Amino acid sequence: MSQLSLFGGRRQRGRKPPPAPEINLHIAIADTLKRWGTTGWRWTCIAHGGFRLPVITAVRLKRMGLRPGFSDFLLLSPYPPKAHFLEVKRRGGKLSDAQAEFQGFCELHEYPYAVVDDYQSAMAALADWGAIRVSLSTIKAS
Repeated sequence: MSQLSLFGGRRQRGRKPPPAPEINLHIAIADTLKRWGTTGWRWTCIAHGGFRLPVITAVRLKRMGLRPGFSDFLLLSPYPPKAHFLEVKRRGGKLSDAQAEFQGFCELHEYPYAVVDDYQSAMAALADWGAIRVSLSTIKAS
């Protein structure tokens, strides 16, 4: 479906709207982990600022050690003890250079790492790692 501009001429063909923000996918993943996360696993979402931060806040976060490139979700499995990393992108989004470098680091050191841009691929990665308790067939996209 195409959108027309209020300020365009009469012969507009319209433009495709931008993909939905990745925050919707972040929330769906977090809600699923809260409800169906495997007992014993620990996880968090690292807020890198996918939204506009006041300059002072961004400077403070950088001084406190927030590093570019780390994945959006960090998941820790209890047995075997291992860190897992999940990067969330909007549909069709690409990794930044820092994110690609971090992905390479994870692959080199055999840390499980996945890049997802939709709910089903996120659930597939989490199920493959054992981070959720239910099968994909029982989870409906929200």
